[in-house]
Amino acid sequence: MRTRIWTELTQAKHNIEFISLYSDRQRKILRYFNICILVFSTGGVMGWKIWESIPLISCIIIALISLIRLVQPHLIMTEKQISSLDVINKFYADYYNKLEKLWYDNEHQAIDLNKAKTSFFKIKETELTIDSMVNDIIRTKPKTLIKKAKINADLYFERTFTNK
Repeated sequence: MRTRIWTELTQAKHNIEFISLYSDRQRKILRYFNICILVFSTGGVMGWKIWESIPLISCIIIALISLIRLVQPHLIMTEKQISSLDVINKFYADYYNKLEKLWYDNEHQAIDLNKAKTSFFKIKETELTIDSMVNDIIRTKPKTLIKKAKINADLYFERTFTNK
């Protein structure tokens, strides 16, 4: 049971790190997208006098911007989806804290094996509530973020659980 709790604890920390990095990245992409749309909207670059002499190109650019706005939810995350990442992150933070408490209780024999097993599976069962949201929101898992999340989680465990 000790190994099972530890494995789940490390996975929960990895999930926290990954979702945090992923939501930061998605926010940055959405911010740049919105800035580009504002720059090329009618009040920005498209408001310049130069476009009066080349109205066809102006209309094509405006049409492209409108098209990009329409397909935006299929290309990048919306603010609502990014807010859902915050909900997922909060869930995994709470989940991690419960597992960490169980880990310490189990390590210091504050609870017996049966109680530890019962508590573990009760905590693990709560993860089912968030799984469908995770699968709906996180479309791809960039390998660079997975590696960075692993490094961050490993450093955290090294600092927190080793006696150096």
